[in-house]
Amino acid sequence: MPVRGASPSADSTGTLPFVRPTLSPEALAADQPSLDILRRVRRGLDALPESD
Repeated sequence: MPVRGASPSADSTGTLPFVRPTLSPEALAADQPSLDILRRVRRGLDALPESD
């Protein structure tokens, strides 16, 4: 099972193998930011002063 944050090692040709995620749909959905979090981030970014 792949470890989050780990990079696959290159094979003898120096190319990285294709790694298919083995996460369940539930695990993938849980890893996505919620709309509430995205809205909070957007409001926080909108509240920042514009840079010069």
